[in-house]
Amino acid sequence: MKKIKIIVTTICLFGLLMSLTYCKKFLQQDPISTVAPDKFWKDKNDAATWMAGIYNQIQTTLSSAFFDWGEVRSDNVRVGGTGNAQQTMISNTLSGNDADINGITTWTNLYTTISLCNYGIKYFPGMIESNADGGAAVYRDYLGQCYALRALMYFYGLRIWGKLPLLTAPIENLSQETEVARSPVGQVRARIESDIDSSLLLISSVTTQRFYMQKAAVYALQTDVAMWFQDYNKALTASQNCITESKCQLVTNIADWKNIFLTPATSSEAIFNLFWSVIERGNGVGVCSKVGSASNTNQYEPRTFIWQRLKDRVDPISGKSIDGRFWAIFDTLSYNTAEAYDAAVAQMGKYSPWKANAPIGTGFTFQGNSDCSVAIPIYRFADVLLLRAEALAHTNKYQDALDIVNNIRKRVGYTVTAKLADYSGDITSGIERTILEERQLELIGEGKRWFDLCRIGKIYDYTDNGYGYLRETMNPILAGTTGGIQFSGANMGRVLFPINSAAFNANHKLLGDQNPPYDE
Repeated sequence: MKKIKIIVTTICLFGLLMSLTYCKKFLQQDPISTVAPDKFWKDKNDAATWMAGIYNQIQTTLSSAFFDWGEVRSDNVRVGGTGNAQQTMISNTLSGNDADINGITTWTNLYTTISLCNYGIKYFPGMIESNADGGAAVYRDYLGQCYALRALMYFYGLRIWGKLPLLTAPIENLSQETEVARSPVGQVRARIESDIDSSLLLISSVTTQRFYMQKAAVYALQTDVAMWFQDYNKALTASQNCITESKCQLVTNIADWKNIFLTPATSSEAIFNLFWSVIERGNGVGVCSKVGSASNTNQYEPRTFIWQRLKDRVDPISGKSIDGRFWAIFDTLSYNTAEAYDAAVAQMGKYSPWKANAPIGTGFTFQGNSDCSVAIPIYRFADVLLLRAEALAHTNKYQDALDIVNNIRKRVGYTVTAKLADYSGDITSGIERTILEERQLELIGEGKRWFDLCRIGKIYDYTDNGYGYLRETMNPILAGTTGGIQFSGANMGRVLFPINSAAFNANHKLLGDQNPPYDE
């Protein structure tokens, strides 16, 4: 129990930097434990306990944020139930001091995870060198995981806030400098890429482990980072390494596709999932309240055009819908027309099993908010393959790119193929749009679409020349949204999230460096 308390103390120490007021007050009281962090790293038990604390904190960080950060502001969803936060997000009217969305705009949990990784990165090398408790190989793997998980957290932060404070050493006492300015995007990118490289030298190859970082997941992250910065050759290398390392294979039917989300531990397409156990955590993961719950009206629902696109994927001879994802995601009995779907607050059943003893597509068994144990996919095989397809298109390997798209379609029953002969003019852009549409249908609800919108075209250009795909997609939607603010002119900066105002109170080196057009 004492070891877990040490981890909690560490979290509060780092919270001093990133605006955890309650942790500041806590630190004024007597310490929880008399064991200093540098006395902790003695044996395999200590090491395993620390890693459990890191993964526990990652669950806390991403349980709802993966959806809020990567899904909500995209064209994937509209407001489901009532709530100020939902309307604020959908209308693109975020601000840094809005109490309704403080949990979404704060980076406290993200930096707490980074802090715990920093401890591992500092102390695991000593355990490796001394072969403490005969566990050098275990500690090498743990160290590799720490580097990769820190890279993942910084990658989320980079895509959400742009420039970030870079912290690479643990804060172990209150005499250390705790105020750090934001570093430019290029420096944050260099840190992410360096951490990935360090991880790949250390981390083990355990292809059966889906709930912890392993080498295939690091290659998936490396692919994602390379595609964000449009380094297509590096993405091709990284994605091939992921394919080779993961030994993943595409499923061959819609039931197995469904099991990617229900039983990822045994799925041939799963790479890295966020494990969440109600028994261990004592409460449910946030995605149920977002898209489908037995105990509330879901906050968001997929837009009707996505329902329609899947429905319209028909057999050219019979005219019947044949893309199995239609039935794996939607209750097609309750919502059997676009009008019925549009009028409902429709739940998304992607993470929920079909009703027992009922035909596929006639409903799902939803969990209540407090019972939600979804294993959220962070990286999976189809995600990496479709990123690879984009990179192939941008390196003029058009048929190879379309082959991936067609294989992704075929495995879920949609046998209509994309043909190179169908494209003319700017073939690269045309095929890219086909891939992006396939990613939208394949990965809906997984926190990917917003980032896909942002990384196409000129990124980090906050003029009307930048973020072309985002503006092309979102501005027509925002124009029809009550109070919606389009991405144009001074509001191009709204591509980024605001820095939460509490961070400026805790870290004065942030003052004057809010993301425009937001106020501090």
